[in-house]
Amino acid sequence: MKKSLSVLLAAVMALSCVFAFAGCSKKESGSYELVLITNGQAINDGSYNESAWNGVKSYGDKNKITYRYYQPNLDEDGNLALDTISDYVKLAVDNGAKYIVLPGEAFAVAAYKVASEYKDINFVLVDAFPHSEDDNNPRLQSNVMCVNYNALQAGFLAGYVSVLDGNTKLGYLGSVNSSNSGDYGAGYVQGAAYAADEKAIPVTLDYADYDSAVLDYDYSFTVKPIYQKISNAKEDTFTVKVEGGFGSGTYTDGENVSIIADDPAEGKVFDHWEVKSNTKGVKDKKVNISSKKDSTMNLLVGDCDCTITAVWADADTIPIKIMQPDGKTLYREVNVSKDSTNWITAPAAESGKVFDKWETEDESVLEDVNGSSTNVSVADKGITLVPTYKNSDTPTFDVTVENGTGSGSYVAGDTVNLIADPPKDGYMFYKWENVDNQGLSTGIAMDNEYNYNTSFEMVDRYSSVAEKMYDDGVTMMFAGGNANSDSIFTASTNFDYQVWTFGSGTDQGGKDNCYASVVNDYGAAVKLCLEGYKGGSILSAGCNNNCIYVTGKNVEEYQLGENGNPAKDKDGNRIKNNDYNKDYATVYNALAAGMINPISVQSGGDVRKVSASKCLSLNYWIVDGAFDVPEELTVADGAKAE
Repeated sequence: MKKSLSVLLAAVMALSCVFAFAGCSKKESGSYELVLITNGQAINDGSYNESAWNGVKSYGDKNKITYRYYQPNLDEDGNLALDTISDYVKLAVDNGAKYIVLPGEAFAVAAYKVASEYKDINFVLVDAFPHSEDDNNPRLQSNVMCVNYNALQAGFLAGYVSVLDGNTKLGYLGSVNSSNSGDYGAGYVQGAAYAADEKAIPVTLDYADYDSAVLDYDYSFTVKPIYQKISNAKEDTFTVKVEGGFGSGTYTDGENVSIIADDPAEGKVFDHWEVKSNTKGVKDKKVNISSKKDSTMNLLVGDCDCTITAVWADADTIPIKIMQPDGKTLYREVNVSKDSTNWITAPAAESGKVFDKWETEDESVLEDVNGSSTNVSVADKGITLVPTYKNSDTPTFDVTVENGTGSGSYVAGDTVNLIADPPKDGYMFYKWENVDNQGLSTGIAMDNEYNYNTSFEMVDRYSSVAEKMYDDGVTMMFAGGNANSDSIFTASTNFDYQVWTFGSGTDQGGKDNCYASVVNDYGAAVKLCLEGYKGGSILSAGCNNNCIYVTGKNVEEYQLGENGNPAKDKDGNRIKNNDYNKDYATVYNALAAGMINPISVQSGGDVRKVSASKCLSLNYWIVDGAFDVPEELTVADGAKAE
C-alpha cells in the first residue's frame, strides 16, 4: 500500500515542478541536473535543509545549471521511510538529475542502497556515512561523496568562546555511547582549558556523561505541601467541609477547588452532591459547584462557608480490584455499575522500576494492557487486575510526597498526581514545594502549585542534570553532539538569574538563553563537494575550509565587497566588521592551520585524559573510585598559536 502510494505520488509530481512540497530553480525546465531531497522538513526550516539548499543554489547559479528540491512526506511515526527516499531518488533521476544531495543521518541507509542502484548518479551525503540497515559501520560507495564535520574543532571553539567572553563556571552534558558526543565534549574541555590558560583565569567545568553507569547523580526529589496559619491569610477565607470525599479545608475567596468523591462501597454508586451554606444569611444555592452529578467536580470558593456531601444510591455493582504487584495485597477496590467503562491507574512503581503490563484472566477487558492508566470494561462479573513492573532501561526519578499521596518511581513523560493531606485545625493549604536531594528547587512545573490536588509531567532526566549544574552556579552550558542537547535549553528556562547555553549544529539563537552557536555549515560543505566532486571520498569539514564557525564572531577584520575586494566607505577607508574578535580569529586560524590539534576521546573514553591545565578544574561526574585518575596529557599537539 505504502509502496503503491509513493509510486503514484512520483508520477503525479513528474507532471509539474510547481508543488507545495517541491521547489525549482528560476529556469523552468522538465530536467534538473542538481537535486536536493529534504529530510521531510520544509526547505526554509532555518536548519540543515535550508543550509544545504543555500549551497545547492549558490553552486547552481554560479555554474548556470538547473536545480530543485523535493520535500518527501514523513510516515505516521514521523520518520522518513527508505521506500519513500528511493521513490524520490528515482523521480530525480527520471527528470535528469546528475547530482543528488542528501542532508543528514536520515539518508545514511538510503545512500547505501540507492548508490548501488544508480551508479551513474553522483550523490553527496552530508554529515553522515552510508551504512546498511543492520550495521552502523560506514560503507563508502564509489559514487557517494560524504561530509564529515570536525566535532573536536567545533567543541574547541565553543569552549574557547565560552571562557573568552567571561564565563568561568561551565557545564557539559554528553553521551558516552556516542563518539561524536565524546569528541564535542573533549573539544569543549580543551577549548575552555586553552582560553583559561591563555587568559590566566581560573575556570571550573562540570562534565556529565548521561549514559554512564557510574554517573554520580541522584534522580530523586521530595514534594510536600506547605500550610499557613489561617490568621496570616491576606484575603477573605472560607471553610469547606467535604463529607464522603476529598477537598476539606480553608480557602481564599475565588479559589477553584477540586472536590472528589470517595470510592463507592459495595452495592452503592455515586448519585449526586448535596450542598449547604454554613454562613448565616447566605442561601445554599450560593455554593457554586460545577456539577451535582459528577463524582469529581470543582467548587468556586466565595460568599460562605459550606458543607458538601456525597450522596450514594443503591445499585447492583461489580468490583474492580487493583492489587499490589505481589498479587495478594489489595491496593484499591472500585465498585462500578454493570456494563460500564471505567478509568483505572496502577500503583506507582518502586525505585528503578517502570510499569510493564496488567495481568488478568481476560486481557480483552483492558483498552491498553501495557498502559499504567487505561479504561477497563466491566460486564457482569468482578475483575481482578495485577500490575507488573520491570527494571527501567534508564534511571528513574524517585518522588517522595510528604503529607500527601503520589510517591513512587517515574520516568520522563509520566503524570504524577498529588493530593495533599487535609491541614490541621487553624491552618490552610498554601502551595506545593519541591526540592531535590541537595535541598534545591527542582523547577518542576505543576498544573497548579496552589491547589491541594494537582499534577505534573515528569521532566526528562537530561534536563535535571543540566538544572543541577545551574543550581551549582554554572553560567554556560554546552551539549553538542548528542540527541538530548535541547535539554540544556529546557533546564535554563526555570531560573530567574541569567544562565547561558551554547548551541551546536545549527544557529540556535532563537532559543531562550542561547548565547551563541557553533555551526556546521551544510551549505558551504555542499558547495565544496559539488565544486570538486570525488566519489568514494570524504570531505573533512572544519575551520580549514570555513565549514565550522561560531555565530557572532568574525575572523575577518574588514568587510569585503561583492567582487571580493576590500569594502570602503565614502572617504576611501576600509570598513571594519563589528563582530571581529582578534583572539577568536587567532585561535580559529590556528585550528585551520593545524597548529592546534585537539585530542579525540571516543565513545566511553575518559575526558580527564585531555583536561590537563593550569587554570581549568574539571569536575567529572562519576562515582568516587570508579576510575583511576589518569596521567596528565597535553591539551593539544603542536605549537601554541601566537
